[in-house]
Amino acid sequence: MKQSIASDAVKLTASKIITLTISMINAVILSHFRTLEEYGTYSQLLMVINLASTIFMVGLPNSINFFLARAENDDEKQRFLSVYYTLTTVLGLITGLILVLSTSLIMKYFDNSLIKNFMYVFAIFPWVQIVLSSIDNIFIVYHKSSNLMLFRILNSILLLLTIIIVEIFHWNFKIYMLLFIIVESILAFSVYVIVRNLVGKIAVSFDKSLIKKILKFTVPLGLASVVGTLSVELDKLLIGRFFDTEELAIYANAAREMPVTIIASSLTAVLMPKLVYLLKKNKTEEAITLWGNATALSYIFICFIATGLFVYAPQVISLLYSDKYVPGVPVFRVYTIVLLLRCTYFGMILNSIGKTKLILYSSLASLGLNVVLNYLFYRIFGYIGPAIATFVSIAIVAFYQLVVTSKSINIPLWSMFPWYKLTAITLINIFMGLIFAIVKEFISLELYTSDIIESLILGFIWGIMYILIAFRYIKQYWTSLSKEKV
Repeated sequence: MKQSIASDAVKLTASKIITLTISMINAVILSHFRTLEEYGTYSQLLMVINLASTIFMVGLPNSINFFLARAENDDEKQRFLSVYYTLTTVLGLITGLILVLSTSLIMKYFDNSLIKNFMYVFAIFPWVQIVLSSIDNIFIVYHKSSNLMLFRILNSILLLLTIIIVEIFHWNFKIYMLLFIIVESILAFSVYVIVRNLVGKIAVSFDKSLIKKILKFTVPLGLASVVGTLSVELDKLLIGRFFDTEELAIYANAAREMPVTIIASSLTAVLMPKLVYLLKKNKTEEAITLWGNATALSYIFICFIATGLFVYAPQVISLLYSDKYVPGVPVFRVYTIVLLLRCTYFGMILNSIGKTKLILYSSLASLGLNVVLNYLFYRIFGYIGPAIATFVSIAIVAFYQLVVTSKSINIPLWSMFPWYKLTAITLINIFMGLIFAIVKEFISLELYTSDIIESLILGFIWGIMYILIAFRYIKQYWTSLSKEKV
């Protein structure tokens, strides 16, 4: 039975709200109860593995939406998934081996000898990460968003329980990392079982003709993903090189993306198959309208939360990570501005019409710019410089992708993207942000309660007022998405 885009997006968003909330709780607990050195080491491990996994995945997860959505029957789907999981398993194991062999170089780069205690993380976690990354797209294409919700919630709860157990028994950081890898490995194995039950069967397959088709589609996207990941991680890599492990821990938390882009990512996930279908049928204007409404809807929420985080940044940092992370407030504020650029996937139309090379070229240009700006801004602005460089490079590549999309589908840039809507939403939030920043300065609620509680109260009042103002537009965009079936 077909579901509406809005219906699937609600389920996926609910899932991500819960899982990202639990993930944030995990980070909060680790930040409060682990030393800056331990948390910095944890950040270094994940940073390296994320980068390596992105490189060796060659964009394979992106192929699921494309090939399964276009498959004519169950046999084609089984054939594709057999090849897909054979490739991802092999690539995951190869990635782990390369990282293990590179451990000494990684230790030298970060000047952190603690890394050698976690070689098994390098060996196993890339495979885990690559396999787990596929389950979202599988469930979405098969319209099993409820199953995805349960899987992600279970994953998050198990990780949370792992941290709680470690803290209750006062076990050290090494034991936590070991348990973390065990839990994630079990879940990765379960993905094979879930997919086999869902599609009937999967087998080891090295179908050369299909592999060639998959790689032709995914390699440009994979390279673009590598470039994108490098752009995101480049500032942390620079901080890790020129600052100590404790300062990297502060920067890593300050640069952590807040769980406010879940609506945009959920809409993107369920929107992509629909856009592929519409553009294949040459219904370009319908596809653009659908994309614009989804973008405006997600921006209404993202802009409000990003503004609130910016205004009350010191209190947010103290609440989430403890006062020892407050020096990261300037970096945190830059990254709240970056959130505004997460309202949509700017290469969505290009991806949907198969012009993945254009995404790659724009990403390469962004990386080159980011490399130059990261070091330049570091020399000019110091600790906050790499964060500013990240924002500038992401903004430029997003605009470039819009320009290329406009030319590719022959629709003027100013009518292709909801510029007026986003500008109006931004101005409303800036105005309200200034008002509540001033209110916080002149009232004295902290005399009766804590500074954090005062910020929460003001934020709640602000949110109620904002929803009342934006409700009509939320309803309008939501109604348009509810009419679309996937």
